[in-house]
Amino acid sequence: MKTPNWDSDELQHALKPLDWHNLLELSPVQKRYLHYYQIDFSSQYAAVSHHVGSLDIAGYTVATHVYLQEHAKGTALLVHGYYDHVGIYGSLIDFCLQQGLNVVAYDLPGHGLSSGERAAISSFEEYDAVFSALVEQCQQQLSADSSNLYVFGQSTGGAIIVNYLLTRGIQQNNSPFAGISLFAPLVRPCGWARAKILHTLFSPFIKQIKRNFAQNSNDVEFLRFIAEQDPLQSLNLSVDWVGALKDWIEMIELSEPSDLGINIVQGDHDETVEWRHNLPLLLQKFPQRQLLLIKDGRHHLVNEDLDKRSQAYQWLQQQLKWTR
Repeated sequence: MKTPNWDSDELQHALKPLDWHNLLELSPVQKRYLHYYQIDFSSQYAAVSHHVGSLDIAGYTVATHVYLQEHAKGTALLVHGYYDHVGIYGSLIDFCLQQGLNVVAYDLPGHGLSSGERAAISSFEEYDAVFSALVEQCQQQLSADSSNLYVFGQSTGGAIIVNYLLTRGIQQNNSPFAGISLFAPLVRPCGWARAKILHTLFSPFIKQIKRNFAQNSNDVEFLRFIAEQDPLQSLNLSVDWVGALKDWIEMIELSEPSDLGINIVQGDHDETVEWRHNLPLLLQKFPQRQLLLIKDGRHHLVNEDLDKRSQAYQWLQQQLKWTR
């Protein structure tokens, strides 16, 4: 069995503030961590440099990865899903690097190496504060040849991006993004009606529920790794997080639509989000959206089997224009 040769607490506490003008080299323990998750792309691509540091945003210490390459066509900002962290997004990082993009990726509050109660949040406004700060940092700190900003979000990451767009009334004429791509975006999760009732009944009495590891991918090795070998996985579902989601869904469903053209990749065997409800709602909010529905695809599309991931990335490569 694969076992980590690094300590997550040591990594978290040793993170140094990210200085965009003086990006530090990776430490030995960081290199071991990156190799464990196979996201050490600076050792695979000679033209890529990789830096890991922290940003203090909205009361959190946010672990942030920066992959840079010369003559980049733009920058990709990646937002992971609930329970996830940057370490398991190697396929998406690699895809973006191969398109000639710099990559900025961060662990959400309460996830991975970022601070905060594990897998918990009191309001989606906190996710928004972190995401909007990262958008500003990418715009301000990266050089002119990297000014085209592309955002990618998986599940809750997609919800965070949708929240950013709709709460600000962003349209084509004022969008900060050259491309917006969402994988299985979260609006309502499966079983939402029952979950709301249970939350109302039990939230005054319990803070968390034991997590069940779902079969959210056709990649058996990925499922085994997440359940047995990933020390950064939370083992509990936060009741506060469900309450924050409840408030967010009500707000998003009442929001005004946008004329932005966004890309959505969705699996038709997804049993994590209520995609049959979510897709019509997202079409209402984004009438210009483009959709790829992947046959037999489950929820964690960034970590689906190779065939389904390839379908998604080939389609996105056609949809996105890498230069304005």
